[in-house]
Amino acid sequence: MWRMISAALVALAFTGAAPAAPAAHPALWKITGKHSTVYLFGSIHILSPDLQWRDARIGRAIDEADSFFFETALDKAPVQDLIKAKGSLPAGQSLRAMLPPESQKDLDDDFTTLGVPEVLFDTRRPWLVTTAMIALKAAPAGTTPAGVDVSIMADARSRDKPLRYFETMEQQIALLVPDDQAAELKAFETFLKAFRHQDGDLASLTNAWQRGDDALLTKLVMKDFDKDPAARKALFDDRNAAWVKTLKDVLDNETGTALVTVGAGHLLGKTGVPALLRAAGYKVERI
Repeated sequence: MWRMISAALVALAFTGAAPAAPAAHPALWKITGKHSTVYLFGSIHILSPDLQWRDARIGRAIDEADSFFFETALDKAPVQDLIKAKGSLPAGQSLRAMLPPESQKDLDDDFTTLGVPEVLFDTRRPWLVTTAMIALKAAPAGTTPAGVDVSIMADARSRDKPLRYFETMEQQIALLVPDDQAAELKAFETFLKAFRHQDGDLASLTNAWQRGDDALLTKLVMKDFDKDPAARKALFDDRNAAWVKTLKDVLDNETGTALVTVGAGHLLGKTGVPALLRAAGYKVERI
């Protein structure tokens, strides 16, 4: 299961951006309720600062919004606490020594590609090393943490608008850190073998998002989850359903306009938020 979660993090949280397309047009949805309107916008969390993703549609949604929804608050302290509490191996253990010889070679080759000494991570748990390697690989492409959600959050704060969240940081952390450490290590071995060959997939994901090509984005993001429906259910389907309950309350009982910015994968397919709201009887438009 962790291998699939790691793949989703690659796709939606640490994607290295390709050069900007001449006319970026990422997907934006408008849902009409009884007395309110909800815009849905899919986020890529780390992007090149040169990528021009804002257009007139997105600007209008930001200007019209009375409140802004995000997956969770982007606070550093809980992440730092998580790394401190669950990021290290027990004293005396070595990540390299835990790996079989073939995976040790993969580790060497991957860190050679990154240009970072692997010894810096040898006392860390596989989930944290996975995340660090993805972030390090993204950095040379000129990416920054100031992705879509960070940028729109800044817009909301500059307008002194309410920020609302679907999940607590604790809920998100629970998705990131696996309980089964043997499975975590096995997944890390699989990750190491594929890591050096992911550049094409990452560029394709970013380009599909820029173009608003939901069909291709769905194929790229969800392809591995066909082999592990339990992982897809936990990471996407259950969370989407919970968020839709919140949005139905907004659409039925509130007035005004809300802009929802969440990971782009949550807006895809039959179990994505737009499809679930349409099935519930709301007017859902791609704009």
